[in-house]
Amino acid sequence: MKAVNHFRCCLMALLLLLAGFGEARAQCRDTPPAGCPTAFEVFDAGTGEPLQSLCVGQRIRVTITCPERSAVDRNALYYQFLAADLATAPCTGYTSRTNTFTVTQAGKLTIAENAQNPSNPGTGTIFLRVFDVAAVPKPAFQVEACAPGSIRVTISDQAYDTYTLRINTGPLLRVNKGAGARNYPIPGGATTGQVVVKGRYNTGQCVGADSIKFTTLPLPSTPVVRRLVLSGTTAQLQFEPAPTGYQYVLEQADATSPSGYRIVPQAVLTTTGASVGGVSAPACYRLRIQDVCTTAGLPASTPVCSVLLSGTSDSGQNTLTWTTDANAASFVLKRDGQLLTTLPANSRSYPDAAVTCGVRYCYQLETTTGSGTTSTTVVSNETCLTTTSSSTLPVPQLVASFTPTNQVLLTATVPGLPAGGRVRYLRTVGQGAPTEFALTARRTLRDSTLALNPEAAPCYQAQFVDDCGNRSALSAPFCPVVLSARAADLLGNTVQLNWTELRGPDPAASVQYAVQVVDASGAVLAQPLSGATASGSFLDLTPPADRQLLRYRIAATSPSLSQPSYSNVATVSREMKAMLPTAFTPNGDGLNDVLEVKGRFLSTFTFTIVDRNGQQVFRGTDRTQVWDGRVGATVPVPGAYVWRFEAVDETGKRVVQHGTITILR
Repeated sequence: MKAVNHFRCCLMALLLLLAGFGEARAQCRDTPPAGCPTAFEVFDAGTGEPLQSLCVGQRIRVTITCPERSAVDRNALYYQFLAADLATAPCTGYTSRTNTFTVTQAGKLTIAENAQNPSNPGTGTIFLRVFDVAAVPKPAFQVEACAPGSIRVTISDQAYDTYTLRINTGPLLRVNKGAGARNYPIPGGATTGQVVVKGRYNTGQCVGADSIKFTTLPLPSTPVVRRLVLSGTTAQLQFEPAPTGYQYVLEQADATSPSGYRIVPQAVLTTTGASVGGVSAPACYRLRIQDVCTTAGLPASTPVCSVLLSGTSDSGQNTLTWTTDANAASFVLKRDGQLLTTLPANSRSYPDAAVTCGVRYCYQLETTTGSGTTSTTVVSNETCLTTTSSSTLPVPQLVASFTPTNQVLLTATVPGLPAGGRVRYLRTVGQGAPTEFALTARRTLRDSTLALNPEAAPCYQAQFVDDCGNRSALSAPFCPVVLSARAADLLGNTVQLNWTELRGPDPAASVQYAVQVVDASGAVLAQPLSGATASGSFLDLTPPADRQLLRYRIAATSPSLSQPSYSNVATVSREMKAMLPTAFTPNGDGLNDVLEVKGRFLSTFTFTIVDRNGQQVFRGTDRTQVWDGRVGATVPVPGAYVWRFEAVDETGKRVVQHGTITILR
């Protein structure tokens, strides 16, 4: 058969040359019969699945399945498997009748078939197919052991389009390409096993696989903080090294965190200790153990709390105070490194009177929490004091602000002393001398004795007096804004405002002023009219049109004030006035058919009309009530009538107006 086929190919080449087609090249490839998309099919030798592309390492089988080729003698089939992309089939070399083949390299594979021609047994046919061959390297991945119950798998491979993962006999899990490290539970809670990762291409059926065995970490013991020392503003902790495969995380108590603790970002951890800088208040810490899976439920140490020690010296005595959340059995107070005294657990202060003025002493507090192998020693910061015979009293800070009723509300704050002692309040008016008008333990006080005079604005000062009668220096003067207001035209349609400047606790701080329109209770109706301004005057061109009595105040703000300081409320009263025509024509023509009261700032009033006989023919109490000239059902009677308007305005003033009105035909 091979000799016949070779003769056929060579004969075809000779004919082509004689026909003048140029250089002779053997064209041994045949066209499959009609009805056969391909002359033969390729199947996976193990699964029997038809293949359109191949994989390195795959065992394949070549079979004729097309009915049009059913007459081919299966015993006269020869194959060649060539690792190349051939457009022309080889004419020779068909020595193997084996139709199975194991793919060994990626790229292209040409499969050529040499068969007997059923229609002309003296000749043969050669068919070929070219297949893409994909490489199937083992996918690269890593497995990290965690506490019993979970492992961490990182698929770093990028060769395949999709990946699957199976742990022991657990479910097959799909993993997106580039997903990185992920934590996985171990099915059945096993502590050993293997992870199988397979990679697949989106096209074709090629799969690369690899496996890694694992053993989970043993359960760790509960960590213990052995020592906590507060050194200046740095908390230093000591503990045992973490078990192999685990690491520590330092956490601080935080009521806003869902777990009650948050990781301390500024903590510096070593294998046997940690330090936290910038500590300005007592804090509670715990040491939590974790693995690379950060498995929940791993043990954490018993919380340990720092002790913050501070002290003051006054009148020949040093007073030590401390704050802590430590669950201590007792405290040991040391002075200059020597035991001074032992104090009960609920103690938070100690007066040391056995001291000498002018001598410097250093104190430190120690306590032990827990017991036995889980005990922790807690050492406070060191605080040093030079004993003094008396202290310099803190200077109060004073703020003054007018109330809506034009009383001055004074608020004194004594730094470091929210209670105790007394405050001496002084007032200066104009160019006068400061005058004491109150000495009280109250930190807030109303000055109801002030006679407000815009020409002589008041200023206030405060002085702290301790229980021994010692006095502090006077506070900086605080002069609230004093406002005056007047109508800038006869009708009060514009208002001129002028005010004094605010002098606050910080004379160098800038002050901004905002004009407010308020009601009788001090509620703001328009804010601000002028915006923030540094000037002391403002012309209101658009006061509220519906208010007879205008109330203004100034809100002064400054970086040195936590809230605005308000001026007094200055008022401008405008005249209430009714306006009526001298005649109207109630004849039904739609023009001037009724008499209605118009005017400024009218709310409730009494409006009456009497005829020439002195009989009342109409009475109204608001602007919705109008007179159409009728008296009962009687048609309007032309003539002159007398009207009277009476009201009480917003200031309490009685307003009376009267005049005549004529009914015309």
